[in-house]
Amino acid sequence: MHRVFCTDIPEAGGCAELEPREKEHLFKVFRARQGDEVELLDGRGTRARGVVGSDRSVMICSKEAVPEPAEKLHLCCALPRKQKLDQMLKQAAELGAWSIRPVRCMRSVVEGGPRERWDLLLREACKQSGNPFLPVVEEERKLPEVLEKLAAENVRIFYGSVAPAENSGAGAAEKAILIGPEGGFAPEELKLMEKFNAVPLNFGPYILRLETAAISALTALRMLPLIAVMFIALLFTAGCDRGGNPLVAKGNNLRQSNDLQGAKNFYLRAVAQNPDNPAAYLALAQLCDEDLNEPLEAIHAYNMYLKVLGPEHPERETVRAILAGLQERAIRKLAGDMVPAAEYAALEKEFRKLQEENQRMRKTMVGQLKQIVILKRKAAGGEK
Repeated sequence: MHRVFCTDIPEAGGCAELEPREKEHLFKVFRARQGDEVELLDGRGTRARGVVGSDRSVMICSKEAVPEPAEKLHLCCALPRKQKLDQMLKQAAELGAWSIRPVRCMRSVVEGGPRERWDLLLREACKQSGNPFLPVVEEERKLPEVLEKLAAENVRIFYGSVAPAENSGAGAAEKAILIGPEGGFAPEELKLMEKFNAVPLNFGPYILRLETAAISALTALRMLPLIAVMFIALLFTAGCDRGGNPLVAKGNNLRQSNDLQGAKNFYLRAVAQNPDNPAAYLALAQLCDEDLNEPLEAIHAYNMYLKVLGPEHPERETVRAILAGLQERAIRKLAGDMVPAAEYAALEKEFRKLQEENQRMRKTMVGQLKQIVILKRKAAGGEK
């Protein structure tokens, strides 16, 4: 399907007014013909589908507002030379960077070029990748100004470093990565970043070029929550369940054999038998999230998992990030994946009510399962 930019997308039934450049690209480069389907993006989260008419018009068939991502990534970097910059901008948009913030460092040697060209490159990358949000390009600022602005926006700050990688702040809603010039950050700049609690990230054993480091950094930040979740899963699979609760082990075997409902029943029995077992809650949450597409059930299980872990556990932040994504997914599921911005708040309120009701039902079910377990134990022991 052809994909074009349209800054003002009309409602379904209307005709889109394409900019001359976009129109030329559609009909001369793509050679679109009558009846061809077209996807339109406005760079602000609106996505539409249209069809080419006999007069080369584009009639809108459907229109939707894509919710802003729960996790926003900001690329703050010194500028590479023009040819390298072009490629870096495209790849940043393809990876979903929310904003691009040029940074003037002590060792910087390159200044920014025409912003009109930057906008065109970012548009092309969004069209190629289907990213509905055009990255915001800010004015070039000196490093202290960038740090102060990020701190005021409550953005978790990371920076490229040869120090060992960390996953602190993996669950933060907004993250920024600072990439220095070819000569690296000056010692004074490193000390300044430490004052702003910036976290060092290492992207490999070798020194990377600026543009390579920028794209590697965006990918690393995108993967931090997933890596942390995988660590939790491995931790409990290797530690809690080895020789541990046989009900969880049985559930794991059933899940591997694709008996998902059977696995869920065993996990529920494990929770009822031992309400303080974190492995059972985690297994139940992952099953509902990854296999059964039951976000409400998964949210409750993750909340119980957090409760069992306690307030000081280092993985709480990561689980909260998972919960934020699940909540957004649950709302979209309830709305048929079409959530107009004006209705989002109302849906969120309704979602909270459903979640509370689900938790009450879950407590009742767990209580009943506990009674069943007690009765079975008594029957097995010959007690009256």
